[in-house]
Amino acid sequence: MRIQFAQHIPASRYSGLETGNTNAWFNPAAFATPAAYTFGNVGRNTVYGPGMQTMDLALTRSFAVVERVRLEMRAEAYNALNHSNWGTPNRFVNTPQFGSITEATTPGREFQLSARLSF
Repeated sequence: MRIQFAQHIPASRYSGLETGNTNAWFNPAAFATPAAYTFGNVGRNTVYGPGMQTMDLALTRSFAVVERVRLEMRAEAYNALNHSNWGTPNRFVNTPQFGSITEATTPGREFQLSARLSF
């Protein structure tokens, strides 16, 4: 089922550029449920969700313990800048959450440490 644009809302008020928060990513009043047994007039990709920004870092150091034994230490950070990456906006017109974002696509900052002994 496709939804349709409401007749009284100007076209510039559809996107998240106007609101841009997770409670109302786009203006839900700009959309209406179409009449029964009809298709709506909203095309594909009319409303875009938020972008995604992550930075993963790794630091590795290798040490010679003795002639044939090496120790490798590794530290990794996932989403090192701890940027919030939100999911897609709720797209179901008949729900109270329509237009809001209720989930994150990536977890918060995570660290991982490891050691490897090679002989």
